[in-house]
Amino acid sequence: MNKKYGLYLFIVSIILILFGIVMIYSSSSVWAMYKFGNPFKYVINQGLFFIVGLFLIYLINKIDIGFYYKNAFKIFIVCLILLILVLIPGIGSVRNGSRSWFGIGSFGVQPSEFAKISLIILVSKYLSKSNKFIKDIKKGVFPVLFIVFLVFGLIMLQPDFGTGMIIVVSILALLFIAGVSYKFFVTLFLIGIFGIVGLIVAAPYRMDRITSFIDPWSDPLGTGFQIIQSLYAIGPGEINRWR
Repeated sequence: MNKKYGLYLFIVSIILILFGIVMIYSSSSVWAMYKFGNPFKYVINQGLFFIVGLFLIYLINKIDIGFYYKNAFKIFIVCLILLILVLIPGIGSVRNGSRSWFGIGSFGVQPSEFAKISLIILVSKYLSKSNKFIKDIKKGVFPVLFIVFLVFGLIMLQPDFGTGMIIVVSILALLFIAGVSYKFFVTLFLIGIFGIVGLIVAAPYRMDRITSFIDPWSDPLGTGFQIIQSLYAIGPGEINRWR
């Protein structure tokens, strides 16, 4: 990547992270004061991860990009194995109703986050070598879809519908940029609607999220709680602060 664009990307990322930390303080200061006696409890935790993240960025930046290209398939296989291991009771831990974490105590890591990156690297490598037949849906696109929905299926076993959809949309964006026919996306969109409806019907909590978004006051202490709190936050028009 051009160093100039890399610098721009780094600056934008830092701005977004700092904005996120401010929002964490705004949304958690009162609860942190009530529970821990320190309104900055969650901000400090996030700040520590921010510092660790900067250190990791520095280390990863030292790795030649050719390493990822050369080892794309190996990286993907490792992430795929992690997605399988996290489903095994005693290895993966359940948090917020999903068995999607490796963790000790309050510290946790989601293998699905690494799967996102590995899949993007693998598909990007595949598309860069497949320009001649990418317009052939059967030969050029189906292999990609097979791998994507394999990962999506493993993530849905956790289940983590949000992360799964992010992965699918990310890879579809790569296919679009690579020049896949518009007709393919129209057909896939129509099929996807039925698939998403089926997944929502299969898990009532997903429907609850939709209904609570439309009418959060129908369950103010349950599924509508977060939306109502966001409305309260917008109402005062200021950052929450402990008084």
